[in-house]
Amino acid sequence: MIPLSLIEGPIVAVAAGVGVATGRIDPLYAALIIAFGALFQDTAYYWFGRWLELKPQARAFATRVRLLRETLRPLKRAWRTQMFMTLASSKFAYGLYGPILVTAGMAGAPFGRYLAESLALSALVLGAWFGFGMGLQRIYGALSHEGYVSIIMTALGILGLVGLFFVGRHARRRLSQA
Repeated sequence: MIPLSLIEGPIVAVAAGVGVATGRIDPLYAALIIAFGALFQDTAYYWFGRWLELKPQARAFATRVRLLRETLRPLKRAWRTQMFMTLASSKFAYGLYGPILVTAGMAGAPFGRYLAESLALSALVLGAWFGFGMGLQRIYGALSHEGYVSIIMTALGILGLVGLFFVGRHARRRLSQA
């Protein structure tokens, strides 16, 4: 669980929640592993961005593909003026989490503020995933004898897809207004 937590936070948090709910994992160890994984990820991505900012090859590539003007400049402004919202959006942009955090380092965002806000958001998000894992295990354990597990899992999956649809629709509206 420790090596995976350095790369992937939400899946480890769900698995840890399931492990705690079954009594196979100590909650303190699970919380420490999840917190250390979040700290490692956020710090590594930030300092990788700082390292990239110093590399002339990275700057030349970003200028050549117009990444610098079209993407990095607005992100630099966002990291300086709205760090909390930029971090929050990165936590929910699952596949873009790493690249967005790398831009924090490239933007030269203040590390102390970045780390404090990032860890606070990670605690909320990963805590929710941890609770979700515990809840899933409790539902599965309570209903496994009745045969309702497949129905509940299907309903939760559909509910998740509906939620993603509405979040995507809201994001598209916000982007079209901007």
